[in-house]
Amino acid sequence: MKNQKKSLFLIISILLLSGCAADMEEYPTKWVKSLAYLPKMEGYRNTGFFELDKTIYSHYCDSHGNMIRIKFNEEKKSWKKYKYETFGCLENKG
Repeated sequence: MKNQKKSLFLIISILLLSGCAADMEEYPTKWVKSLAYLPKMEGYRNTGFFELDKTIYSHYCDSHGNMIRIKFNEEKKSWKKYKYETFGCLENKG
């Protein structure tokens, strides 16, 4: 009887733990994978990432506050310049 209780407890514990485990298909996430292909841009610093409509974007800022936004192409595993914004990295102090 004692062994049955231990076995039942073990089976329930395994089921609970495996049911609460992270989905391995989604890890690492797309943006984590994209980091391996992130270019180094001389004179710019990387300031962040975001995902919009299943597309990954990254921002780079230069010392003058200008911003370059690049987007990741999952099929080609490459980043492409998407947008340049003059003073895009400066805060609006309105």
